Amino acid sequence: MKKLQQISLILFLLIFSIQGWTAEKIALTLKARGQTSLKRSNEENFKTGVKPGTSLFNEDQIKTGDDGYAVLVFLDDKTQIKVRENSEMIISGTRTTEAISKQIAMQIGTLKAEISPQRKGEFVIATPTSVASVKGTVFWLISDPVMGDVFYGLSGFVEVTNNESGAVVVVGANETGTSTPDGQVNVGTTPAGGTPADDDEDSDTSNILRIQLQNNQGDIKDIKIEY
Repeated sequence: MKKLQQISLILFLLIFSIQGWTAEKIALTLKARGQTSLKRSNEENFKTGVKPGTSLFNEDQIKTGDDGYAVLVFLDDKTQIKVRENSEMIISGTRTTEAISKQIAMQIGTLKAEISPQRKGEFVIATPTSVASVKGTVFWLISDPVMGDVFYGLSGFVEVTNNESGAVVVVGANETGTSTPDGQVNVGTTPAGGTPADDDEDSDTSNILRIQLQNNQGDIKDIKIEY
């Protein structure tokens, strides 16, 4: 609980610091380790070595390798996406004065989504097989273009629509939902120990977050937050 309060304070200070510098950033990397790469929407190639505090913009693309791991946090409501190894996804968001309308286009891999209640619409995660719509929930997603998607609900509800058949299934807490490329969907009770392990809990002992901000005029400001 104490660590959650510390993280919340960091994010509050971060959001406060960012206001007035740019209205285009939608998220940043809270953590990053191992093989991680980032490709900006206006760039041709991925650049390796993503660092904590990296600003993320609309249509930026994140990729992790065999030992890669990253945590992304959206700036408006502290929604977090934990990206596991061998994953690739595009982060999208449209900013308004009230909130950020968010979407993840996931090509392949594993993520844990900790979605705060949305003030504007739903949070959408799209894969080659499915579209998942949520307003506030926690769940795991394992996606493979060939095998399909597996959703592990931890809290709240996830509405999953299959791209091929249009079939819809709702995955709740302690339930596992599947969606396959041939159009089938299914949901059932998650067996004990059936969800992926979140080995990131309290594993990062670092207590300094360094962030570099740049405004529209090109001025750069470095922020170091110790917690």
